[in-house]
Amino acid sequence: MRNKKHRFVMYPAWEYQREIDDLNALSEAGWQLEKGGCFRSVFYRDESVLYRYALDYNQSIDDPARYRDTFAEQGWEFINDTFNGWHFFRKKYDPALPPEAYEIYTDEQSVRDMAGRWSRLGYIFGGIELVLTLVNALMALRYPTLIGIATTLACLTLGVTILIGAWRIRHPSVAGKPRKSLRWCFSAVFSILALGLLFGTLRYYQSSYTEYVYDPSAPPWTWEMSVPLPDFYTLEAEIDAPAAITVTVTDKNGKVLRTATGDNFTLDMTMFLLPGKYTVTTQYGPDTAPGTTGTIHYEVK
Repeated sequence: MRNKKHRFVMYPAWEYQREIDDLNALSEAGWQLEKGGCFRSVFYRDESVLYRYALDYNQSIDDPARYRDTFAEQGWEFINDTFNGWHFFRKKYDPALPPEAYEIYTDEQSVRDMAGRWSRLGYIFGGIELVLTLVNALMALRYPTLIGIATTLACLTLGVTILIGAWRIRHPSVAGKPRKSLRWCFSAVFSILALGLLFGTLRYYQSSYTEYVYDPSAPPWTWEMSVPLPDFYTLEAEIDAPAAITVTVTDKNGKVLRTATGDNFTLDMTMFLLPGKYTVTTQYGPDTAPGTTGTIHYEVK
């Protein structure tokens, strides 16, 4: 039988009591915490002892030794702390002691103080995520892409989840009923980001620059662009011409998707395109004098 195992699990800060309950259950099953972490915890096998665990959140400890000694005086053994301010403690279980002996804070004010320390940080990070949501939303409106939409949704979901969590850590129950877990929100955020990154890394930037000379007997100038994945794509064209020019986007079957006419203009065409080849056609009007030149710069993003 193996004597050590790693457990990969993430608990939102407002579910610290759920993490404590899980650590206690593992101790009853013979697995004792060796090192606690935000995403990975290490346990060793020891069925000869039973512990009760506790967590404290504090990022502003002036004297770490004195901080740990204070808990040691109450019978709590310090295990380790994490980079984001959580401290793990444990105490050997004695059935003769009352349940209050295994609560790291026995007065309501201390519990509120600990919850307040994290909730203040939660409100700050939640607010930052909502600001990022607004920034990403504005960018997605200008140049819509799946990764932009995914990032916006992920920031919104994460921001709202953190704000709800910051409130819930200070209000752990309503009418005595435990709050439901919000861990699914984090799974949703990671799934949305993973999908967005997949599409974002596989799409690519294309550009073309040419000087177009009008010849009535020659076919119009064309440029082929490739689309690797279904997504929103923006064709940005900068036209500098002495006469009206028509820009047309067609698919492989010759179906016209977008068209625009003008001279000396900047054109943005945003389209949802499926994978395949597309043709951009540039052509002067029939009344344009032969030999008329113009410069065209295309970018697909």
